[in-house]
Amino acid sequence: MGDLRVVEVSNYCRSIFISEASVGNLFRALDSCGRFCIAAGSLSISFVSKKKMREIHGRFLSDFSLTDVITFRGDPDFDFAGEIVVCPSYALSQSRVWGTTFSNEIKLYLVHGYLHLCGLGDKNEEEARAMRSGEIFCLNFLKNFDLKVTLKPRIRNMPRTKPRRRNISNAQ
Repeated sequence: MGDLRVVEVSNYCRSIFISEASVGNLFRALDSCGRFCIAAGSLSISFVSKKKMREIHGRFLSDFSLTDVITFRGDPDFDFAGEIVVCPSYALSQSRVWGTTFSNEIKLYLVHGYLHLCGLGDKNEEEARAMRSGEIFCLNFLKNFDLKVTLKPRIRNMPRTKPRRRNISNAQ
């Protein structure tokens, strides 16, 4: 692919920071690896809440359970390669379970979605083995790639204190 792929990133999660440039560069790196190929055209990446992910999962796959990533194939006639929807909250919990970083868990989900767009499945054991093999290859290819995804610090409401009362009768 001679032209750089356009990657549009939408972050609907207020609790995380995602570098759009970093996400775009990750997919352009995957495009350049030479082993997997997705359709030409722009790619849309959306980061959504758990509630939204359940809603999307239910609406399009008739399963209202929480999932990590959902992929929608695009239409090359409209210069659109597809959309990958990721749930960062799920990634955070799974990163703790598996002892990996939040950034690496997000990277895994993005790679998984990319491989779905390449035609890999995961509905049976054979497909799942091929998917896992593809994930391992891509993650090794990207091992030095710094995906800039971080949690924003939580700011708790400070307790409101009464303002000090000034004695204005003596003011000059």
